[in-house]
Amino acid sequence: MKSIQIVRKIALACVMAGSAGAGAVSVAHAVGTPLAPPAIYPPNTWQGKATAVVRVLDRLDAHVEVISVPVGTTAHYKSLEISAGRCLERPQTLSPDAAGWLELHDTHPDGATFKGWMLAAEPALGVFESAVYDVRMVRCEGDNVAPAAPPLPTPSVPVLTQPSGATPPSTGSDGGAGGQAPSTGAAPAGQNQTPATPEYGGEY
Repeated sequence: MKSIQIVRKIALACVMAGSAGAGAVSVAHAVGTPLAPPAIYPPNTWQGKATAVVRVLDRLDAHVEVISVPVGTTAHYKSLEISAGRCLERPQTLSPDAAGWLELHDTHPDGATFKGWMLAAEPALGVFESAVYDVRMVRCEGDNVAPAAPPLPTPSVPVLTQPSGATPPSTGSDGGAGGQAPSTGAAPAGQNQTPATPEYGGEY
């Protein structure tokens, strides 16, 4: 009989120790060191590049050619003239994309023409309507040119604050058995109250 009581006491002690350890872990997470968010560029940021790369499909013979066109020059593919006015790409930290300001001219009689932006990630926004050629923007390459992407902003570390309605747990020195303070009839702290300040403040 005594051995059963001893086993029960040991099991109860293990349960209480585990609960105390879990509470310590949760408190450690709650008061951990805040970290700054990762630095990212604004979504409208572009970096100029020196060369536009396009893919040309000849619908008549199914031949595909990838052509590099330096900005400010004109490249030729069969009867097609390809001029690149600008080439912009997304900098790091943003979704990859490239945009080229292109002028296309099929020198065949009544050949199609195009002048405008073509985007690599959204080819349907700029379409060269030709029965002979299909032209797609692929990427930008070469040296960096204007416009230049600005330096990455330095995010600030958020400031962690404690909720104004939080109260420390009772130590049991004045609370009688079980460490509970005598009831005063007042509502427990934190109920039906809105903290004066948010739990996590600061600016990114």
